[in-house]
Amino acid sequence: MVGVVGPNGGGKSTLLLLMAGLLRPTSGRVTVSGIDAFALSLTAAGQVGLVTARPGLYPLLTGRENLRHFGGLFGLEAHEVDARVEPLARALELARLDDRVSQLSTGMQQKLSLIRALLLSPKVLLFDEPTANLDPLAATALYAEVRRRADAGLACVLVTHDLPSAEAVCDRVLVVDGAIKRELTFSEHRAPRTGPLLKAWQEAVGR
Repeated sequence: MVGVVGPNGGGKSTLLLLMAGLLRPTSGRVTVSGIDAFALSLTAAGQVGLVTARPGLYPLLTGRENLRHFGGLFGLEAHEVDARVEPLARALELARLDDRVSQLSTGMQQKLSLIRALLLSPKVLLFDEPTANLDPLAATALYAEVRRRADAGLACVLVTHDLPSAEAVCDRVLVVDGAIKRELTFSEHRAPRTGPLLKAWQEAVGR
């Protein structure tokens, strides 16, 4: 699990969009399992999952209807979506799948967004400020599930301004400001704190 931190305008979200294949690089290459990320987005988009601060769900549809819709875009039948969703919803303790999204809390919506990203068993999971609108309890639950996925072998990239959480859940953290300025490695996971990462962030961006 790799964290990406840095100032506003430093290129963090752009980097994530390049990795997701939603932007084409003007120079250099981004590859996923040796395949160009932009080409992969055209032929096998489900290989890369993306979770953003705004869930991007249809508010008048239920959670289940949303997931069936997005799964259907990738050729999954409703029963296939339901079968894949069940264990994910259990793991995330999301029981209200048949309520309209507009009736769900922000945390529940973000859990739906994560389930959507996991539907096709992606090789890489990208997060752009996934807990920006969540309360601490919901954020902790989401980070715990992501960390569990990373421990099981899923490659995860987390863009965040939350330095203590980045330190606590990531194996490596990149400090980015137009380029990679610093890289820190953490050998074990610990309670959230602000230590060397904050210092590196300040030194790298001159603040």
